[in-house]
Amino acid sequence: MNPAILAAALWLRATGLEPPIDPAAALREERRAAHRAGDPRRELDLVDRELAALAGDSPDRLAAACDAAQAGFRVCGERLPELGCAGEYLQRYADAGCLADPLQLPRHHFMWALHWQRQMDFAAALAALRRVVEAAQPLLLARLFRRDAQGAAELLDLTRDLAAAAALRTELAAHLRNRVAWDRSFAALSLFLDVLAREGDAYAAAVLRNQIAWGLLVLREAGLAGADPVPLLTSALATFTADGTRDRSQADNVRINLALAALQRGALDEVERVLAGLGDAAMSPEERMWLHIIRLRAALARGRVDEAIEWQAALAGADLGEVVPMGEWFVAWTRGLVDEARGDRDAAIAAYEAAEAVLEAHAHARNVAAYGAAADGRYRMFAATTRRLLDLRLGDGDDGAALSLARNARNRALRMHAREWCQEAERPRDDLPGPGALHLLYFPLDPAGADDLAPWVGFAVTATGVRAEALQVAPLSGDMHRLSEETLSTFSEQLLAPFEADIAAAEVVTIFPTDALHALPFHALPWDGGILLDAAPVQYGLDVAACGEPAPGNGGALVISGSDYSLPEEGRAVTAALAAGGVRVDHRAADSPEPFAPLLTGGAALAHLAAHGQHPADEAVFAADVQLAFGGAHVLTRETILAAPAVPQVVYLSACRSSFVDADTLGGGLSLAHAFLLRGARQVVGSVRDVDADATRTFALEFYAALAGLPPGDVAEAWRAAYLRPARPSSRAFRTTCGCCGCSCRDRCRRTEDDDGALSQGTPIGRRRSEQ
Repeated sequence: MNPAILAAALWLRATGLEPPIDPAAALREERRAAHRAGDPRRELDLVDRELAALAGDSPDRLAAACDAAQAGFRVCGERLPELGCAGEYLQRYADAGCLADPLQLPRHHFMWALHWQRQMDFAAALAALRRVVEAAQPLLLARLFRRDAQGAAELLDLTRDLAAAAALRTELAAHLRNRVAWDRSFAALSLFLDVLAREGDAYAAAVLRNQIAWGLLVLREAGLAGADPVPLLTSALATFTADGTRDRSQADNVRINLALAALQRGALDEVERVLAGLGDAAMSPEERMWLHIIRLRAALARGRVDEAIEWQAALAGADLGEVVPMGEWFVAWTRGLVDEARGDRDAAIAAYEAAEAVLEAHAHARNVAAYGAAADGRYRMFAATTRRLLDLRLGDGDDGAALSLARNARNRALRMHAREWCQEAERPRDDLPGPGALHLLYFPLDPAGADDLAPWVGFAVTATGVRAEALQVAPLSGDMHRLSEETLSTFSEQLLAPFEADIAAAEVVTIFPTDALHALPFHALPWDGGILLDAAPVQYGLDVAACGEPAPGNGGALVISGSDYSLPEEGRAVTAALAAGGVRVDHRAADSPEPFAPLLTGGAALAHLAAHGQHPADEAVFAADVQLAFGGAHVLTRETILAAPAVPQVVYLSACRSSFVDADTLGGGLSLAHAFLLRGARQVVGSVRDVDADATRTFALEFYAALAGLPPGDVAEAWRAAYLRPARPSSRAFRTTCGCCGCSCRDRCRRTEDDDGALSQGTPIGRRRSEQ
């Protein structure tokens, strides 16, 4: 069960300086006792009575009123969501004057983060958590070296605020299966745990341990390896059952988490033992839901189908849809599990299709465009039904239906994000490529641990139909661009060899990777004595309908170069090369007036943009750039591109993190390259990150030289020719990599730290879906 909102309990134990005889103080103690006893309705009643008793303007009473309003918000949001009263206590918190106290601002932002997290608006939750840090850090630093008692108490409260924010951020990273963000947040939490332990705040430390453990359980539910959550949970349970820190609701919450941990490792006897220790504290709807799910899955694991049917009926009858986020999905998922156990394949398919419909409806009902990159990652939490339904469809031999399902799932959030700018992008795609084109789409059937082969399905899609292949894929390392040719050959055998005949017959290959496979440079995989790019032009596809046709332009080129480092020199070199080929070029430096006007009106057929890609702090977890910085006040945002009347047919994004890496799948965001394609560009050439300036410039010049000698629009072939051109010293960073480039090298070769991730990481070429 999700203990996120219970992190607000970090503040319940703060003490003020009330007079010894004070009706409000007595009510506060009763309220806290009701909380520890697991009686939320009595606790909420006492909150109201305490707020009514708190009158006056003294600082002590203000702090007490804020504490009571926070408690009301927590009870309404976590324990009694069916009452729908959380918003009322957010307002009462403001009405009490809490926002005028700087020490209360971090808690105000944290309550909003909890609210958005429960609404599954993860981007808004992350933004609120950033505001927690921005509000708390200056106050904490100002009190860091104070020696008075009040300063020490305030310092500890602010530490709790920052710890709670880090815990919630860690949980969100777990939900989104983002291991980088998880590791970063986990490191911060370890520091906070040490501080709280040193200060003797065992209760707050136990709350954090429970929440960290829940994040680990979420990772394991997604099939990903992680640390053992049991030691954290065992420590938390000891705290919540000890005198002085006893809390029956928290203890039962931990027991449910311990039961889920036992279920995940197959310890069914321990599941029953842990659940037998549950007390009589009132459970929240979400706790009750997870309790039913655990008992249902344990019954299925023991072969007790009739018992599982009873638990599923209890789950379906709980009316979760109104009070638990995505509650209807959990009901449909468990119904499918039970139907499969009963041997009713058709009923199971119907249940999983109902779960997919819940996901689609949930996406349609929300303004996903406002969520930024978090929009995609949210759906990682609910991939279980997609995978099971795919497995059943493939078992029936219906490869076409399986492809439609995989395509719809992998681009759902991206479609919803793009619909803000055009309704066409909202529709799922089910069309086939043109003659001579091969699409290879990959989708995970079930994640595996770090040392196991993971089952995937690969689809070969041509003008004549669809063929699916079951695949077993090795785990990917952190940096696929530093591996030897021998190691990369493993992925060639696993991902390309099953489609050897299709590749041999293809004039152009378009890759649609999903999830972890975005880190794999498909175009540079060893193939038939060379690399895949030797066999055919390779590009990476956008599986979403474009918002419009590209502008015809005036046949000229637009070059916009930033002011930083080597970007101006690159702009001048590209301009000279294009002009030497007879192309009319408009070169605009970063300090030019209105540098973006021709770019956003389709006034040129080709645009070369030399700038730095950036993402705001809230989206750093998700890795999709959302703006190009050219220097000074000149910034080109993703939204500006999408709102443009027209864009050039071909866009070259140089020396910026603007590729499709992890962007058109379940876990990324709408990248800058996608924005150009959605707005109507036919093709985008993307560099992922800054590399050696000379290498970057040289490759761009070789690309344009190749493009000049080819039929108009043959961008994929031009990129291929530039990539495969023999290495020069100035472009060594692009080509001296084992297994990643066209040069001859041995297993001992590795990239240096300055090597390019640009054109061999993620997306060298992006192409509109209609053009593939």
